[in-house]
This record gives sequence, structure tokens and C-alpha cells, in this order.
Amino acid sequence: MSIELETEYLRYVVGNDGRNLQFIDKRTGTEYCTQEPGTPFAKLRVDGREHEPSSAEIRNGLIELRFGDSQASVALKVEERRHYLVVEVVEIDGAIEEFEFGNIQLSLEGKPEESFAACAVALNLQTNVAEIPGQNNRLRAICLSKFGLVGANAAFIGCPQDQLRDVLKEVLREAEDLPHSEISGPWAMDGNINYGSYLFDTGKVSEETIDDWIRLVKRVGFNQLDFHGGTSFRFGDCEPNRELYPRGLDSLKAVVDKLHDAGIAAGLHTYAFFINKQCPWVTPVPDSRLATDATFTLSETLQEDAHTVPVVESTEKMSNITGFFVRNSVTLRIDDELITYKEVQKEPPYAFTDCERGACGTKSGRHDKGAAVHHLKECFGLLVPDPDTTLLVEVAARTAEAYNTCGFDMMYLDALDGEDILGGQEYGWHYGSRFVFELWKRLDKPALMEMSTFHHHLWPVRGRMGAWDHPNRSHKKFIDIHCEQNEECNRMFLPANLGWWAVKTWKDQQGEPTYPDDIEYLCCKAIGTNSGLSLMGVDPKNIETDPALSRLADIFRRYENLRHSNSISDSMKSRLRTAGEEFTMVESETGDVRLQPIQYEKHKVLGLNGWSNVWTSHNKFGEQPAGFRIEALMSAGPYEDESNDILAEFDDVSEFNIRDAEKGIQAELKSSTDQHLDNPVSGHLRATSRASSREGSWVKFAKVFSPPIDLSEQQGLGVWVYGDGKGELLNFQVQSPEHLTRAFGEHYVIVDFTGWRYFELIEPEGERYDDYSWPYGWLYHIYREDVRYDRTESLSIWLNHLPPNDTVNLYLSPIKALPLISTELRNPAITIGERTIVFPIEMEIGSYLEFRSKDDCKLYGSDGKLLCEIEPKGNIPILQPGDNEITFKCDPEENVHSRARVQVIGKG
Repeated sequence: MSIELETEYLRYVVGNDGRNLQFIDKRTGTEYCTQEPGTPFAKLRVDGREHEPSSAEIRNGLIELRFGDSQASVALKVEERRHYLVVEVVEIDGAIEEFEFGNIQLSLEGKPEESFAACAVALNLQTNVAEIPGQNNRLRAICLSKFGLVGANAAFIGCPQDQLRDVLKEVLREAEDLPHSEISGPWAMDGNINYGSYLFDTGKVSEETIDDWIRLVKRVGFNQLDFHGGTSFRFGDCEPNRELYPRGLDSLKAVVDKLHDAGIAAGLHTYAFFINKQCPWVTPVPDSRLATDATFTLSETLQEDAHTVPVVESTEKMSNITGFFVRNSVTLRIDDELITYKEVQKEPPYAFTDCERGACGTKSGRHDKGAAVHHLKECFGLLVPDPDTTLLVEVAARTAEAYNTCGFDMMYLDALDGEDILGGQEYGWHYGSRFVFELWKRLDKPALMEMSTFHHHLWPVRGRMGAWDHPNRSHKKFIDIHCEQNEECNRMFLPANLGWWAVKTWKDQQGEPTYPDDIEYLCCKAIGTNSGLSLMGVDPKNIETDPALSRLADIFRRYENLRHSNSISDSMKSRLRTAGEEFTMVESETGDVRLQPIQYEKHKVLGLNGWSNVWTSHNKFGEQPAGFRIEALMSAGPYEDESNDILAEFDDVSEFNIRDAEKGIQAELKSSTDQHLDNPVSGHLRATSRASSREGSWVKFAKVFSPPIDLSEQQGLGVWVYGDGKGELLNFQVQSPEHLTRAFGEHYVIVDFTGWRYFELIEPEGERYDDYSWPYGWLYHIYREDVRYDRTESLSIWLNHLPPNDTVNLYLSPIKALPLISTELRNPAITIGERTIVFPIEMEIGSYLEFRSKDDCKLYGSDGKLLCEIEPKGNIPILQPGDNEITFKCDPEENVHSRARVQVIGKG
């Protein structure tokens, strides 16, 4: 006999064989349970083997499940509440390692536009749900023997789409073990504070400077201030910096009180459960509850002045590599002393060598043979509490004390993405959530809470999400990707944030400045998506002295005022949030505001070579005088210079010993004399694609430099490419060791030419990365992080975008590392049709020219400072609707190729 479960909206039926039969919308009679293939209502793991139920029946008010030859059985209690079901594990028979229940695959897509919605909610920390609450197409809950099987429970929802948020509120109100508030989880969209925007303080706010900060926050149109720890207060115990806050938390509270009087909310931004090495838990006597990942035994007595720690057990798996993201320390604890090491002796006799005794202010002492040698866990340069001790709770309590005492309104748990260090990747969700729950229940008032990771249990306490670290290049593309990813916030009923932004000026070839149109693009997307903003790197001093900041601050204020005015129509918001659509704010003399369509078409000139300095720009508006922005870029030294390091010569291609390709792609790299320039041998790159499309048709050949080589004085690449004109993409990629930076230094060449062509590859690619499908990289690796050229570890040659059912043949000259050269861009000129405009100036590297009209032509320095106004010569070029051929010229420089980034500006 089948088992039927019902709520007001849902009929759910499980067969007597334990398989899902029906998941029906009672209003319409629509069936959503997927039957091909069907799914079991539950499954479990015993001795590493998975078992599905062999029978299911109701007995004494419980669902009893048996699992065939596993000899295991489980009893579940089900409560049919008005709008959802609660399923709880009440009896277990057998050595079950993992149990999954409510395993329902639905034909729903889990999208907000569907009429019916389904969702599972874990009701305690014994239970895990992989999916975030919101619209889902799969329901399931999992419990592990490590945290206890009996008592695990979850809510299962099937309801009309427009009722889902209210039902989720109902679930949380009735859940005894879940924290929640009226500004988090399903209530988050109702909380005004969640739509605010904030500035960062990184240790400059004090009782003496707070009035200046209040004026600053209001100047940029924001209404929140985030106190980022590390300098203003210590991570771990949240002890304020006494140089800034002489009275400790009382001084910090006085600052927060002033912010509140000004209508500004204050945020406590800490590194979750991580512990600074100056905390009392570390120094002068280290706490035995600090987390460790290995324990050794002293093989002989350690004297007070010894600098080698000999141990009995093998040290083969120990490392001396550390880095911000690396889960490893070089810190040992023996009794009450901390010791740091530089090297590890991995052959007998095992030892940690070149040690510093009495590290972190502990006392060096004598330790007896046989003493335990504990290797401490570390990440982000901070230590970690053992999560199965009371120290995790103590860190949560100290964080709550700081929040409560000072009267903060917001809390950002940064570094929570390091929760895997607590109990491993498999259990990170549990320990990270346990810390958050312990913290939450100690708060005097709910916090607008955010964190640097996200999973199921964090949703009930989260108020907004979507804040990302700022990019260093390709800003608009990054914003588009950010907005696309933030669309997921709507499915989870959480407001979004489009920070953390930073105003960038030119520093080197790896970064790009942010211009006013980048900020307008960001602010328009914030209005279109009703997202808050956040801005770092701004303080009361530099906003007056930094010309870029002072100019761009007003843009933030105008757009934030417009966003909070709620005067923008839904149809206009739809246009504003559309990727690639740009607008600029125009204010009349009476203060009326309109948003005018505008476009910035970007192109990079790689020299006066007749191909990169002539291109087509598409004007989607009507006929009009053209506007321009010209940026002076770095050049490279001559390819022929004998002092250049040769990174690949192709006389021995075996050095490219890391080779990979997408399925259906065959490729080879070999030495060849068929096509060559001055060098008698070239690299012949041949690839055949049997794929049906160009997308994702990639090939990789890589060589590793061991040890890494120093290219800090030669950061450019020079290479000749013999092309076949088939439109494939070459990518010359450099990387540094991952513990130093995870950046991928991308350099693209589109093979839309035949014969030999020379390329200087200097700026890393960002703009076009997302146009192709790659088997690596997250957006931070491409848009944010920089290669460490002083530690260049690998050179990879990639092919992508191969023509389907075709073969490409390319030849490469030796790849050389070139020095970068700062030259001047002299007398740049642009021609469209019969009209040429000349700008009689000498532009230094990093400077840029903006031409809007003959009366509005300005030159700015690399710091964004206005250097002078320019009177151009010639006729203003006219943009015709559609495609326009653009030609760029300037006075040539001897022995170098003049390079520039040109943006053609048109208005609607």
C-alpha cells in the first residue's frame, strides 16, 4: 500500500517499494514527480556502499524503510503541517554512515516564472541540504553518523510560486533550532537596511576623525560604514586598536553612536572564527584548543637554544609553503611554546629545521623526549580554533560582545570561505554554520549579516549577498558577469550588492583605470537591479587629494540619490540592467535628470602596422560628431635584441610536456623547418577538430620553469605567428606559483590573417575571456589577480575556437620575454572617412585624452589629474549609423611600436 502525505497545496505519494510516485499540485492536478528515471524516496550508505529501499510501510504512525541486503532499517516520523511536511529520523538500525531522505527529482526547472515551487529546508545542524532555499527542482536532505542520524529533520515544501516566501517564513518561525530575523532569509527583501550602500574603513576612523567620515559617507550618497578588522580591531577576540580607540570598545561605541546620530549604519567586518596571532589564545601561552592537523613525537630532548626539532614520525607530507589562501602553517606547538620552522627534513632522521624559538611572544624552553609536537592549522595568515572544543564558541562570544557593546547594525563574516580548514571540505558546511549559529544566538539585535561563502544553513541569517572583490581590468565586462550571477539572488529572496568596488588609476600594464563611464555603468546597473553598492579605498584625506576619487565621488552620489528616489520606471530599469547598454546622466539647469544612451567602443592599437591601427567601429545611433578617449600604453623592446630571454625556441618541443585537449580534438606541437624566419626552426602547431561547433574546442601545450624564473624586468612577450586565416584563437598564458597568486596571464591572438605577423603581448586579457569556453579559471583569476613576474612558473600555448571538422596549421617563432618601455605617444590622430583630427600633444604612459567636442578636449595624467586642455587640429570626424572605418596614427618612435587604447564615443 502506498504512503500518501498531504498539505493544503501538495499531495506527495511514496510507493511500498520506497520509490517516489507523485508530487502533485492539488490546485491544478499537475504532476511534477519525475518517473523516467524514477528516484527512491531515501538511500543510505553502509561500508561505503549505497543502498536503496526495498520496502516502505506505515507502522505505529512511522514510515519504516528497509534496505535489502544491507540489513539496515530506518524509521521516520512525518508531520503534515498546513503548508509543508516535516520529516524526522527517529530510529536507526544498522551501521549507517550516511542517510539521504526526501530524495525527489522534479520536472520543475526551479525558476521564479513557474506557477508551482518546491523546496527543502534543513531544520537543524545534523541535517544538510545541498540546495539553497528558494525555487528548486530537486529536494533532498542528508545526515551523517558523524553528527548523529537520529534527530535529523527537514521541511519539504510544494506550493504556489507566489506563496513560497510566506511558507518559508512559516517554516523558520516554527523551527526551534534555526536562527532567523525580520531582515534575513525570507524577510530580507522587506528590510530597507539591506538595500543600503557602504564605505570601508580599514583602520582610519577614530573619535577624532569620525566627523570627517560622516561627511565623506554623505558626500558619496551612501548610508553605511563598514569597519574592516585587522587594523581597527583584532581578528578573533575583536580587541580594538588602542591607538585608534584608547578606551577599547567604549571608544568604538562612541564612534558608532555618532554614526547613528547622522543616520548612518555601522558594520563589524571580521574574519569569522579565525584568530590573530596576538590574541591571548595564542600569546604568551598558546591555548591547547588551537586546531592542529598533525601531531609528532619528539625523538630526543629539545634544549632551550636548539633550532632543529627532531621527531619520530615521518614528515613526508609536511610543507613549508604558506600563502594567503594556503591551508598550511609553519608553526609547531610543544607544551606552552610556539616554534616556527623554515625547512622540513623529510628523510630519516625526520626533523623541522631552521626554527625560530618562542614564536608569537611565547617562551622558549626545554622539552622532554617523547613530548607531543603539534602542527597548527593556519589560513589567511591566522590560526584556527579546534571546532570540537569550546574555543570555537568563545570566538563567537567575543565577536558578539563587540557587536552588542558597540551597537553595530551589520556584520560581514569574511574568510568564512575558509571553513573547510575546521573539519575538512566534507564537513565545512557544518562547522562554519555552527560558528554562525553560536554567534547569532548571542546578538542583542539582529544583524544585517553577510559572509564570504554561502550554503544552505547560512540563508536564514543572511540579509543580502553578491559582494565581490573589485576587478583590476575589464571593468564593464566584470560588472556584466557580476549582474548575471546576482540574478540568482532573486531566486533566494535576497537583495544584492554590486561591491566591493574600488576606483583604480594606472599603475602598470596589468591594471586598467576606472573612468567616469565605468562608474556610471556600475551605478546604472545598481539602479536597474535595485542593488546596493560598496566602495573601498576612499577616506576623508584622499578624496580631496586624489583627483580621480574627487571627480568620481559625485557620480556615486547623484546615482545613489536617483536609486533611492524610486522615480525610475520598471521599463527603464529593465533597460538599465541589460548587459552592454550604457547611459550617462544629464541634468538640466532646473535640476531635472535624464539618462541618455551612450556607447564606448574600445579597440587596442598594437603599432602603426596597417592592421591593428585600422579597424571598424559600429555606431548604433544616428549621424553625429565622434568623441574619443585615447590611452597611452606601454611598449616593448625590440624582438631582435640578443639580451632578451627566450622562453620557447621549439628546437626541442618535449619541454612542452603538459598536453591536454577537449574530447574530439587532436593536436600536436612539433619542430619544423617548413616555415621560419631568422631562426631555422619554428614550432608547428596543428589541430583537428571533430566537434560540431567552435565553442569549447581547446588544446593546451605547457612547459614548467623549475625553479620559477624572474621576468620582472621582461614582462612583455614577443612572438611571430604564421597564420592560416581560419579564425582560431591563440592564447599565450603565463602563470606564477599558485600559493603566490592564482592569476592566469592571458594574451590572445585571433588568427584572422595568413602568413607571418608579429605580436607584442603586454596587457593581460580580460575583456574577451568570457567570450570563449575554457577548462580553467574563475573570474577573480582573470579580472582581479596579477601575475608575479618575478616568479614565472609556466608558459602555456592554448588553441581555442577551432573551426568544426577542419584542421588548422600554425607556425610560431621563438617566444621571447621583452622589457617594457615607457615611451611618449606624440600627436595622435584619428581619421573617419575624409575627416582627420589631430591632437598636438605628447602623452606619457598612463595618461589619457578625452575629446567630447572642440571646446571639451582634455588631457589627464596617470593619477586622473587634469593636466591641460587641448585645442585639436583638423576636422571633427563624423560617425555614420552602422559601421565606420577608423584609422589611428601618431608620430612613430624609433625601435618601438607605439601602442594605444582608443575608445570611440557616440550618444543616442
